[in-house]
Amino acid sequence: MSSLLGIVLFILALTLAIFFHEGGHFLTAKWFGMRVERFFLGFGPTVWSFRKGETEYGLKAIPAGGFCKISGMSPYEHDHNLLENEKLKPGEQPIEPAPPERQFRNKPAWQRAVVLGAGSFTHFVIALLLIYLLLVAIGQPIGSTTNEIEQVVNRGEGGVAAPAGPAGLRAGDRIVEVDRKPVNNFTDLQNALKGTAGRAIPIAYERDGERRETTITPATVRAANGETRAFLGVQPTREIVRMNAIEAIPESGKLLWRVGVASVSGLGSIFTGLADRFQPAEPVPASGGTATSEDNGSPVGIIGIGRLAGQAVAADQWIFFILLLIQFNVFVGIVNLLPIPPMDGGYLGFLVWEKATGKAVDLRRVAPVAALIVGLLVTLTVGLVWLDITNPISNPFR
Repeated sequence: MSSLLGIVLFILALTLAIFFHEGGHFLTAKWFGMRVERFFLGFGPTVWSFRKGETEYGLKAIPAGGFCKISGMSPYEHDHNLLENEKLKPGEQPIEPAPPERQFRNKPAWQRAVVLGAGSFTHFVIALLLIYLLLVAIGQPIGSTTNEIEQVVNRGEGGVAAPAGPAGLRAGDRIVEVDRKPVNNFTDLQNALKGTAGRAIPIAYERDGERRETTITPATVRAANGETRAFLGVQPTREIVRMNAIEAIPESGKLLWRVGVASVSGLGSIFTGLADRFQPAEPVPASGGTATSEDNGSPVGIIGIGRLAGQAVAADQWIFFILLLIQFNVFVGIVNLLPIPPMDGGYLGFLVWEKATGKAVDLRRVAPVAALIVGLLVTLTVGLVWLDITNPISNPFR
């Protein structure tokens, strides 16, 4: 299956995530009687738009997010906004200011908090629904180990070179015979490998329904207790286990929490991982292999995520594709709640300050700080895109 399909599906999922994020702001603002002036996907010049009622809907030229403009939310709302490109068309009349009772700034703090948090909430809902879909309809690879290869590794304990990749084995192959002994599961494979270290043995495997054979000399690996064993360099696939619709409900919540905790932990390693990606990656054998250890935990930009999505679909690894969407939505939801402007979490922090001190934050004074943070985020994004192009992480499905 072509990786192009995976990339297209990821772009579609990303667009839907942005739409639902802004839709969360839109619906809650409407619910509380606020006036929503504009609902757009993208930034920059307007490509297409239409007006229905008091709201203008449309698409912008730069597909990098979106925005939902609510009356009374910004002190700059009557100025020309560079990102929104709000210059009036010839003959177009400026929008009359919303009445005070419909402006964001005049609504109760709890209503403003709901509107601000609704965007991130939608990401968590999307992730929760995807987790539920994964548990019930697709399943998890947590059953018994099989004789199908999930990954071919490069090295084993102590840096011992793995022979499986150079011999031609790769992910998706099903080992059916080792040293003339039939193999039906991973336990059979382990038993058949006993006593074969350092000796060339025939291995039969199936790929795309076709039986093939190769000769491999298993490497010798010495355990901590001094015992030696034969090392092939393959990781087995586990049987897929599905849950029923009821038991998957609490389990979905638990898995969402675990992904969230892992995402928060990952925030602290973004910059160290970024430094690691500037180091030259170890070459991956052409005959097969998987992502090197240097790839583990390294931050990936939007192009890298799209490439991984394409590679997963091309390798028919739909579980990985769904997991990628889950992690992406949880990460974006958490980042958007960080207490820094211009993130929604920053404005939620302003509300907390307002309730604690009785004084509203002057957003005009915060604007320079927000501009600085935006600049840093843009720099980080551009840097990751550049690394995704010049030093992409290895394909984990080869």
